[in-house]
Amino acid sequence: MPLGTRRAIFLGENGELSIKDLTEDYKPVGDQALVKVKYSAINPADLKHAFVGIYGSVTGYEWVGTVIEVGNSSPFKVGQDVFGISIPGHQRPLYLGAHQDYLIADGSQTTWTVPKSMSDEDAVSVPMAVQTAADALFNTLGFGFSAAGLDGRDATGVPILIWGGASAVGAGTVQVAKAAGFDPIFTTASPRNHESLLKIGASQVFDYNSPSVVEDIKHAVAQSGKKLTVVFDAVSAGLGKLGESSETRSANNTPDLARQCISDYVSADDLLMSSVLPVDHDPAWKLCIGIRPYGDSFSFGGIIPQDPSFPVRMKKYMDWFMENHESFWQPILRNIIVQGAEKGIEEIQRVADGGTSKEKVLIARPM
Repeated sequence: MPLGTRRAIFLGENGELSIKDLTEDYKPVGDQALVKVKYSAINPADLKHAFVGIYGSVTGYEWVGTVIEVGNSSPFKVGQDVFGISIPGHQRPLYLGAHQDYLIADGSQTTWTVPKSMSDEDAVSVPMAVQTAADALFNTLGFGFSAAGLDGRDATGVPILIWGGASAVGAGTVQVAKAAGFDPIFTTASPRNHESLLKIGASQVFDYNSPSVVEDIKHAVAQSGKKLTVVFDAVSAGLGKLGESSETRSANNTPDLARQCISDYVSADDLLMSSVLPVDHDPAWKLCIGIRPYGDSFSFGGIIPQDPSFPVRMKKYMDWFMENHESFWQPILRNIIVQGAEKGIEEIQRVADGGTSKEKVLIARPM
């Protein structure tokens, strides 16, 4: 199908964002579908992935739109509204980036029909938050969730600290953790966001800007009568550029702050920590991501080995979520909608710099 000339947001080597004119036509094959995008959602990864070696392509991961053409084995039909997440990768094909007017979606792992219970604006924000939470809790940290057919450690009654609860991933993880049985659930956020996080399942919320935040969390853990051994950093802020962390890393980077909240006298074997960016100065942190391609490795600033069961487990959880989300999922983020590529670039930079709080910025079409 001729698509004409259209615009896209392109990510360069050092995090430069630019507008690129695209002229090539996209043709879905096999289980793929050609989608006319309605909205794409902005995530910090849209810019920050350049600093872990993922650049040279149309940026953006989350999208929602309408199917306009399908491959011969696609499960979707022309006219269906679908949403999904694009597979990351260095210099990935142009047709995979979310911040453009048309893209190619796969039909098996990363694309779903929009449920009747969700608006397009809410659906577009689901994949990164839910799948990153699932990867952290049920893959890298090794917990199970029997309702979705996932074996592993029993999360029931296990305390967890989620640093960055008002981020999209953080708010999603609070709800995923609650459904899995973690308790108590401690998280951090600006004071104005505390009430909404308590409503979706957080047990206690702490002001991350407070100079006593670490002491406050440790006191609350002690009051609970349990030991905190499980931490998820949903923002991984202040780490600097991969490979240059000793020069550019902040003294108050969030992985270091979160680790200080762990209970005293916890052995290395009992310590479970996961983060959304590599923490190269502390190997105890395990990297989680929002999408895992099938296989025994994935591309993230180089080829990284993975347990081949991880993408299968992520898919199982997402399938369970799509069937059961109405019973527990509450979209608490405020959608901010902007129009066009120029404004989109401004917002990608703002989001990457940590300029949002309990917000999700969407880019409306046309680009």
